[in-house]
Amino acid sequence: MTADELVARITGTVDYLRVTVGPGGDGWFTCEPLVSEPDRLATVVAATKVGRGTDRDDVAMSLFVQGYAFRVASLAIGGWVLGDAVLDVSPATTAIAIGRDRPNGVRLDAARTSPAGDVIGHLHETLIDAHLARLVTTAHEACRVGAPLLWGNVAASCASSFGAFAGELPRRAIEIRDRAESFFAAGRPELAAAGRIVRVGERRWAWERKSCCLWYLTDSGFLCEDCSLQTDDDRRARYAAAVAEESGP
Repeated sequence: MTADELVARITGTVDYLRVTVGPGGDGWFTCEPLVSEPDRLATVVAATKVGRGTDRDDVAMSLFVQGYAFRVASLAIGGWVLGDAVLDVSPATTAIAIGRDRPNGVRLDAARTSPAGDVIGHLHETLIDAHLARLVTTAHEACRVGAPLLWGNVAASCASSFGAFAGELPRRAIEIRDRAESFFAAGRPELAAAGRIVRVGERRWAWERKSCCLWYLTDSGFLCEDCSLQTDDDRRARYAAAVAEESGP
């Protein structure tokens, strides 16, 4: 499978992932300035505040990082899940689009994969070390938002990326869960500290994060299912319902 075929397979599997390969036009933001220039990132994020229902810089930054991380992670993780390869998501050759005041698309200058070998090591190098870790550092410098919270967003977004493919490929659900566990086990300490995978029944799993993304402080007042503010009773009830659904009548 070529790198272009792999991208097509990713978007064909999870159809709401918007990925473009080739030259970009208006509306695309090259990732390199966003992960290296705090003022540039702050300017882009400021334009999303009203649409996200907040007047707070930290809330808008948190939600932006979470959406950005999910879009980029889904492409890189999808390459591993569907092709046992790591797509190059280097910031200098990757761009994002914003729609409805949130990151909603990814563009690659060209589809390329990393050399064969330690695939999970390459995945962490290209996705986390060279890209999302830099985004966390720059976001933390751009406004008063905690690095552990931002790492929580990155980890939750990676977990959601695995979940997106598991949801579309139920016959591979256990294998994808195992891949997710391997991914986090091999990750940086910041990822390990951000949350954990909890097995739910025979085939399902959930991510439990240790920080809140602050979505509840927007006009929606929304709590994510994996939020650290959810009570243990809420989690147990949700897991029990999932097990009952899996078992059937």
